Amino acid sequence: MSGTSGEESEEQRIEREARQKAEADEAARAQFPPPPPPMTQQNFVQYMQMLEERQRVTLEQQNRFFQELLQQNRVERHENQGVTLADFQNTKPISFAYAPEPMDAEDWLMDTERKLNTVGCNDLEKVRYATHLLCGPAASWWDNIVAVYPAEKVFTWEEFKRKFRESNVPESIVELKRREFESLEQKDNAILTYVREFSKLSRYAVEEVNTEDKKKKRFLRGLSPQFKVQLRMMRATEFQELVDAAITLEDDFKQLQEEKRKKAKYEPKKESAGVSRAVHALTGPENGDEARQREVPVPVPYLFRSCSAPPYAEMPWRPVLSR
Repeated sequence: MSGTSGEESEEQRIEREARQKAEADEAARAQFPPPPPPMTQQNFVQYMQMLEERQRVTLEQQNRFFQELLQQNRVERHENQGVTLADFQNTKPISFAYAPEPMDAEDWLMDTERKLNTVGCNDLEKVRYATHLLCGPAASWWDNIVAVYPAEKVFTWEEFKRKFRESNVPESIVELKRREFESLEQKDNAILTYVREFSKLSRYAVEEVNTEDKKKKRFLRGLSPQFKVQLRMMRATEFQELVDAAITLEDDFKQLQEEKRKKAKYEPKKESAGVSRAVHALTGPENGDEARQREVPVPVPYLFRSCSAPPYAEMPWRPVLSR
């Protein structure tokens, strides 16, 4: 009895094997899920859109991570050794000697400051690297500035900008340029020449062209009358649209003038009707030039009577064609 109780009966064995097979089948199904149902075209499009969105999010996360890492490295390097001259020169800064126009000097200053900020220069590095770009007359000017102050004087970036503008963008010149813009007119110049002068001088009078409407009105005011009336009727919404229309109108006007010139070149000149009839009446079919060569002066009586003059006073001599 006890011997048989320790042995597995046939029925128990069958149950055990069935249970093991069921567990194995369940594990297999869990490891290898059944294939999804066939994908429709709409589901496929949605699936591809989902993949693209995931890729976009992943790329944004990667770019953000690398930018933060790069910025962290820059900060650490800046704290350790600062920005080197080579770092600044990688931005391809422009040297400065002198500027023919005040706004050219202002452009150089703004461009240099933007590049100094790009590489993360501190205040002292900005002055050091900006003055490194000065050459010729500008370098001599800065040397004279430095010589006036004690050797231990440290210039800030704001001080450098103020002194640079005082020397290269003086208020007196800016005021003269502003007045020149106020009196700017096209006159006999081409539209493109007027546009170039308008763009150059308008920088000295920003308050007069700081909106599209102000800019258009000022541009129209300086145009020649032959273009002004038609362009005002056009009602352009943007300044560039007005400029394009003015250039096109000028080209049409030139073509019209050229056509008139060509037509006048091949058409015979017409004499006035009164002169033509007088010559024909007095000379008959003769050539008018020949008739004019035979002009002789004859006296002509006045048609009124004066109390202190003879019945017929003589009029000054005038030419009359002889028969």
